[in-house]
Amino acid sequence: MFRFLNGKMAALAFFIAVLFVTPASAQTAACKGLGKSQCSAKDSCSYVKSFTRSDGTKVKAFCRKKPGKGASSSSTKKKAVKKKAKKTESTSSSSTTRKKKKAADETVKADDKKAKDTKKKKKAKKPTKADEKKAADKKAKKEKAKAKKKADKKKAEKKKAAKKKADAEKAKKKKAKDKKAKEKKAKDKKKKKSTS
Repeated sequence: MFRFLNGKMAALAFFIAVLFVTPASAQTAACKGLGKSQCSAKDSCSYVKSFTRSDGTKVKAFCRKKPGKGASSSSTKKKAVKKKAKKTESTSSSSTTRKKKKAADETVKADDKKAKDTKKKKKAKKPTKADEKKAADKKAKKEKAKAKKKADKKKAEKKKAAKKKADAEKAKKKKAKDKKAKEKKAKDKKKKKSTS
């Protein structure tokens, strides 16, 4: 009877132990024997590289359950999501601030440029006496060059007209000479004919 009760008690104790250990051992079993890439792909597992213990024993690389990745992992995930959302919110607000600051800086730069341009225009509007003299000299030089060009053109035209006139005169004289020579030749021919 005692043995029977002892065996029942042992079975009950084993059953209770299985109930308590199963979730953790299931998690451990899920990571056990996985390769590096498969292990890294799972959130609940972490890959441990091979190492040598202080007593000189070499331990091969293996995949194991991450500490604290049991039933509370969902709450941890929720916390991480909240944290991420908060971070994104702060990032978006800071980016908006940066954009506003950039726009303000650009406006200031534009105003500065406008002011500089206005200053330059004002400076350009008030020429000094030296600038006025320089401008007058430049204008006079330009007019002189224009007048010279005009005179040269007139001179060239005059020369061309004189040459044309001389050529026409020459041609006229030559024509008259040729006519005279022709008439003389005809006269001589007539005289010769009458003599014979």
